[in-house]
Amino acid sequence: MSSSEIQIKEMVAHKWDLASETFDTHAGHGIQSQREKDAWKRAFQEVFPKKDLKILDVGCGTGELSLLFAEMGHKVTGIDISRQMLKTAKTKAESRGADITFEEGDAENPPFDTSSFDIVFSRHLLWTLPNPKKAIENWKRVLRKNGKVVIIDGVWDSGTLESRVRRSAGALLTLLLERKDPRKGHAGYSDELKARLPTPEGLHLKK
Repeated sequence: MSSSEIQIKEMVAHKWDLASETFDTHAGHGIQSQREKDAWKRAFQEVFPKKDLKILDVGCGTGELSLLFAEMGHKVTGIDISRQMLKTAKTKAESRGADITFEEGDAENPPFDTSSFDIVFSRHLLWTLPNPKKAIENWKRVLRKNGKVVIIDGVWDSGTLESRVRRSAGALLTLLLERKDPRKGHAGYSDELKARLPTPEGLHLKK
């Protein structure tokens, strides 16, 4: 890894360390109700219906979905580059009696042997990575035969009027129904960091 890549990752880790304290309180981050939790479980049961799977949650953050997977009967390992995110995740797991392994680790280079997991899971992570293509290649490496990479992400901005209208409508509905403004989530990246990442504002569609 070059010195430039190391510096970028240190900047990214620092950004998420700062965001960790209030991360779960923002729309789309923490699970806010039993209804939301049940909806997540139903969705995941369709994607991987078997029990007792080995799941790697890359960029696990505060462990919100790691905890959900553990509740569903799976063996979960979560890694994150942010120590403060992991500290929160470990505290939550301990308070709920959840048997989850949380480790500091680079999502682009998960420190595990080939064919270690049934599922590699990622949520809202790819846009934060300096090398997203490399990350996916390494996720496939640690999968067992017939394993799955499961990615939840969004095309935050396709550059069209339709995209902007859709985002504004979604923000308004979240504000009305959840009494939360999704635009007031974690602070964005600095201009310096944005200039050094391939997708600093989220994934984009290209024609």
